[in-house]
Amino acid sequence: MSTENNPYIIVQDRNGGEMANFEGNKDESLCTQAQDAGAPVPMSCGVGACRTCVAKVISGMEFIDREAVGPQMIDTEDDEVLTCICGIKEEVRPGAEICIRCENL
Repeated sequence: MSTENNPYIIVQDRNGGEMANFEGNKDESLCTQAQDAGAPVPMSCGVGACRTCVAKVISGMEFIDREAVGPQMIDTEDDEVLTCICGIKEEVRPGAEICIRCENL
């Protein structure tokens, strides 16, 4: 459960297995936070120009800033984010949850 308006983050592998869960912060990309929590989310370019870190958002898209760390350089589906550049929006309701399923994990 989230606290202090920081959402709870769940990271799944491509098959839906849970790789990590943690309280998110608004200062780092989702990829960096997931890696720090022990989920080996792959990252290559780090600037939103490849699909190495792509994830499908299972829930909580409304709490994600797709370009929190930098501009997205490639197209993604409406339910996908590039975890190397996306982060958590400033305004998040208490109890919020984000669940992402990493395509390359």
